[in-house]
Amino acid sequence: MARLVAVCRADDYQFDRRQLPLVVDDNLKMVVQFSDNCVDCENVRGIKRKELEHFVQRFSMLSKDEIAVEMMVTSQDILNMLAHMVPCVGCRRSVERLFTQLVEGQHSALEPLIITRKGVLSVNREFLFDPKALYALFYIHGAKFNSMMDSIPKSKKNKRCNLHSLETHKNRTTGSWIDIWDLLAQECREEVVLVDADSLLETLENYLRKHRFCSECKAKVLRAYSILVGDLDCNTEKGYCAVLYEGLRCCPQERHIHMQCDTDFIAHLIGRAEPELAGGSRRDRHAKTLDIAQEEVLTCLGIHIYERLHRIWQKLKAEEQTWQILFYLGVDALKKSFEMAMERKQGISNLELICEELLEEERAKEQKREQKRQKRKKKKAKSAQIVDSVERQCEETSVQCQCDKTLSNDKTTHKSCSEKCQMFGDQNSNTTLASMESCRISGTPDRQMKNGSMNSDCGYSSDVEGCECSMPSSNEGSDILCDGRCSSHDGGDSVCESLIDRCNSCSNSVCHGPPSKHDHSHCTHKPKNDSSAPSENCKCASGSPSLIKMSLQDMLEAPGTSDDEDFISEEEIQMFKANQSNLLLKRQELRETLRKRFDTLQQQRSPDTGSLDHAVQKMCNL
Repeated sequence: MARLVAVCRADDYQFDRRQLPLVVDDNLKMVVQFSDNCVDCENVRGIKRKELEHFVQRFSMLSKDEIAVEMMVTSQDILNMLAHMVPCVGCRRSVERLFTQLVEGQHSALEPLIITRKGVLSVNREFLFDPKALYALFYIHGAKFNSMMDSIPKSKKNKRCNLHSLETHKNRTTGSWIDIWDLLAQECREEVVLVDADSLLETLENYLRKHRFCSECKAKVLRAYSILVGDLDCNTEKGYCAVLYEGLRCCPQERHIHMQCDTDFIAHLIGRAEPELAGGSRRDRHAKTLDIAQEEVLTCLGIHIYERLHRIWQKLKAEEQTWQILFYLGVDALKKSFEMAMERKQGISNLELICEELLEEERAKEQKREQKRQKRKKKKAKSAQIVDSVERQCEETSVQCQCDKTLSNDKTTHKSCSEKCQMFGDQNSNTTLASMESCRISGTPDRQMKNGSMNSDCGYSSDVEGCECSMPSSNEGSDILCDGRCSSHDGGDSVCESLIDRCNSCSNSVCHGPPSKHDHSHCTHKPKNDSSAPSENCKCASGSPSLIKMSLQDMLEAPGTSDDEDFISEEEIQMFKANQSNLLLKRQELRETLRKRFDTLQQQRSPDTGSLDHAVQKMCNL
């Protein structure tokens, strides 16, 4: 807080460090002492060791000449910063006035800052080459500029501060005078209580005019004033009270009134004027007697002292605020000039450094995101491999199960076929042969003839895909081809037994052979002593996908067939194509014969016999 330390009585007054003259009125000039926080910048608190070391490292990059040049800011730069950073018009004008005053008077009021006669702001040599002191000046003391500007109350209308606004002059409190009284040195206090008689008379006239005193009362008040200033002899005046003027002494030669320099006495005088200072009403007042007139004079004296102290307080606060703005603004300008010099020296600006830091952070974030994506991809790949392996295992298991089931069904079918053939062998050999052949072939519905041949049901199946054995018939209905070949009904039980053996061996070769030979494999069984009997030949086709279901991958991986494996020769294919029409006609005839015989059989049986499906089902049950 600034203080008033002396009275400036001469123009050649020697101002000390951080002192300025303050004009109170036309006849009074005092010396202001501003706070000196930068006296011991080396021992100032708040210095961070790492930041100080970094600043010293940067400071060492510049030579002394470069430092001296960069630590110079022109008045134009100061005024430009002032216009941008200070919104109050009164503050800007005060700063400009103070800057001009310092240029002209060359006062050291801004120590350690100095202002040359050319209006250049710089730093004195004690701080200029001391990096620790400059660091404290720039980053500790200079950092208070923004907080100081924010702490100044401003008007919302015109952005003026309270010290440069008319509202401050309107609102006055009687208790505020003690604040400035404590900031005054004894010499300044004695000068304040020295009242000029003419100034007091002016205050008195305003007071009389305000309260509309009558002429008689006004004359009484003026008479009491004349006694106070020594124009009239108090002993000749009737009704004069000397006690009221106790503590007051007049100086008729210099027209001064000397007041007792005591805080209680000043408080008593200002207390008398408190109702008037608080905004008393303009009611008519009277002073019928001289002692009442003396009290009115004392009231005016209290008003005069209060207004003088209030005016000094306003001037002191405004001067201190102006000094702070100029000082911190100069420090900020020097700091920016130094930082710009460092940026030019380094070849890179702080903005570029910030951009580089932001880019580095962005790259780090992108790298983290990429790592997360790679982790997710690896997890997905592992899960996909697990799913594929599980699916392959399930497929292999299902194929194995289907194969085992098919082989089991095939064996069961051949076994049941053999049993049925043996059961019907005693009744009629031809009928048994046809029934056995029908059951054997229909039991494996997937075994089909190549080149569009029909399923060989030997004429006894009522359904193309059915595996049903017909009832025994006569010998005439036993002349049936098996698998496109003629079969004779001669031979009786021996033929049936031989065919059963051949059928079992065929089924075993199919079911227990390697999977690669199941497709299009044939086994042909002929009697050793009768090569001309086509009825005893048995071909078993096992190329149906229902027997063994293989996937495309398994078929690709399966080994190829060798040249010595069984296959259908070209001659057999040509013979089949040549006899295909005859085969179809003969098969149609056989079907017609079968239908006629079945109708005859139905007529011979009882009337309550069921339909065709019932008969077939009954035959299968047997």
